[in-house]
Amino acid sequence: MATKQILAPSLLFTLFAYITIPWMSFDGIHLLMFHFEKHRFEFFFMAFESSTHQLIYTIVTLFIGLILTLNFTLSRFFCGFYCPSALASIIHLKFKNPFVLFIVIFTLAFLLAFSTIAYFTPAYKLLSHYTEFGLGAIFVGILATLFTSIFLLFRGWYCSILCPYFFVSAILPQEGKQTFAFKEKENCIDCHKCVKICPVDDLDIKNGFDMRCVQCGLCEVACEDVMMKHSQKHSLISKKLEKITIFNSFSKHGYIWGIITFIIMIIMIYFILDSGFLDNCYLNNKGLYR
Repeated sequence: MATKQILAPSLLFTLFAYITIPWMSFDGIHLLMFHFEKHRFEFFFMAFESSTHQLIYTIVTLFIGLILTLNFTLSRFFCGFYCPSALASIIHLKFKNPFVLFIVIFTLAFLLAFSTIAYFTPAYKLLSHYTEFGLGAIFVGILATLFTSIFLLFRGWYCSILCPYFFVSAILPQEGKQTFAFKEKENCIDCHKCVKICPVDDLDIKNGFDMRCVQCGLCEVACEDVMMKHSQKHSLISKKLEKITIFNSFSKHGYIWGIITFIIMIIMIYFILDSGFLDNCYLNNKGLYR
């Protein structure tokens, strides 16, 4: 299957899942929510009474656990196939008009910001904050501005320096880390789309492998798209390690370590949510004991 045929659906599916999960609820209990106001952790339409400290520890554990699990399984392919920054890179490539580009990027940033805050307060309630200019709306505005700035101005700086996922991926002892090589140089038409779509500023794969490369594979996808329009069936940029794919990107033991990390994360969250650690918040959740 062509790389770009996997790329677009994976990015859109991830975005769709992220923005729709906060809206999913049954009998007032959400699919996933860290409900600080009601002191509840809601998961798979089940509610667990939780103190503020428990919710914070759960968020931190979930964040670290998912980063490690995804690194052990998807490795650097996460950056190109699931990260919103990759979607922003593709948008940069598709829209030439600066005004249209800003509108599209800001819309993406707003959706991500609204959905992020909606994991901490009900989405329908968050909507009402806009008529009252509530605190939730202010947080969404701050996050949307931050995401817009990253996607438009600081993509390279964020992806190669500040991104926690890339940091963990860089230090994990992966066997044969994926790299990309520029081949068949004589067929290059100098469109520079591989450079434009790269999340790292001024990184040119045509000059050879660069240690700043986040190995997301977007340059391969961009080149493939151009070459197909010029009667070429494949990209001039390809993986050095052809056996490594999005489904086998860490090592032969990557999925085992990923499963172990995920199980440890679940056990830790179960321990964190133990009722013995509650700090007298049960009066807020009488309905859970009916």
